[in-house]
Amino acid sequence: MNIVFSFAYAPFVFLSLKYFEIQTVSLIIFTSSLLWFILSIKKDKNALLFPLFYMGVSSVCFFAENFMVLKSLPLLISMLVGIYLFYSYLTKNSVIISFAKRFKEISLKEERYIQNSTILWVFASLVNILIHGFVLLDDNMDYWVIYSTFGWYFVFITAFIIQMVHRKIFFKETV
Repeated sequence: MNIVFSFAYAPFVFLSLKYFEIQTVSLIIFTSSLLWFILSIKKDKNALLFPLFYMGVSSVCFFAENFMVLKSLPLLISMLVGIYLFYSYLTKNSVIISFAKRFKEISLKEERYIQNSTILWVFASLVNILIHGFVLLDDNMDYWVIYSTFGWYFVFITAFIIQMVHRKIFFKETV
């Protein structure tokens, strides 16, 4: 559901603000986020975080009647993800390891490698935050819609490719 909202959010906000007032758009986002929250209740507690975040931002926007609040949501989510990645790196409890363990068994050597490479993901997240900040402050709405919808995926795809190449080299040299 996170991906659906991620892809739909910026185009929805951009197009709907052409036809509706900001409070109406905020109410629609709040209502759909509430529905998302209700559908996520029986899932992992972390799944509730994003719909709550959307509900909070849409509520602030409803009362503030300020488009920048809605426009800042992708940046705020990126910051939240970045902080979470950095925290998982500092606490030596990488979220990436937890994710990887869902799909395969991880050796201790691989686990150490993943923990150390979490800093790459922190850096990618920082780059993403900086670009989000740029498009947020830029007057060109096309930049914001494109980057907030799918442009940010390229930052993480690039980081993934870098990590896969590095991993291949790292494990080849240590064998």
